[in-house]
Amino acid sequence: MSAARRPIAIVTAFREEFGAVLSRAHDARFEGAFARARIGNAELALCMTGDGARNASRAVASLCDRVRPAALLGAGVAGALSSDLAVGEIVASRRVLDFEGEARPPDAELLSRAAEISNARPGTLVTVERPLVAVKEKSALSATLNGSGPAAADMESAAWARAAASRGVPYLVLRAICDRADEDLPDYLARCVGSDGGIRRSAVVLSAVARPGTIPALLTMRSRVRACSESLADFLESFLSAAPPS
Repeated sequence: MSAARRPIAIVTAFREEFGAVLSRAHDARFEGAFARARIGNAELALCMTGDGARNASRAVASLCDRVRPAALLGAGVAGALSSDLAVGEIVASRRVLDFEGEARPPDAELLSRAAEISNARPGTLVTVERPLVAVKEKSALSATLNGSGPAAADMESAAWARAAASRGVPYLVLRAICDRADEDLPDYLARCVGSDGGIRRSAVVLSAVARPGTIPALLTMRSRVRACSESLADFLESFLSAAPPS
């Protein structure tokens, strides 16, 4: 397959994120676990990997092996670790870390283009095994980064990055901030992670029913996830329509 015909892979974790991106695409046709589509002049392979590092790694490895993308763009929501990140802001990966250390660096050209066409802020993305629900947890993790610019936490970025980089695919991850660094989330979210590393939504619902006082916070989170997903889809549409990565 020639480089000119190789698609751009776009991966998300949640269905809200995937749906928002798919709504901007044209000529979508599903081929098993992913969809081929087009935004602007860019030919795409769109995939919802599922949340959690294990699901994310497996899905990106399979996608890269199947379509041999020219580049991979990850998109999703994240929790702020830096106090200067507001809800809705977009962080573009300058560094990607997890418990194993630092992943291979994101593609410099993709990062530069992302910063040029929008207000995306280059920063650090840290992949964690469970949602960080307490302000003190976020603060403790942020302190280990030694103030190296904007930082946010999620559950997939490093897995996406490592799977792509191991196959020689240049990548960039974009994250929209869904909760602030000074904001506590319902504590049971950290306990609703399944054996595959993903969040079990049914367990979240049951926990919320048992503690109805937390339902307003969950509804706020759901609203933010949807709004952030739309913002990321808008960003990707502009990014790909301007000049698709090669």
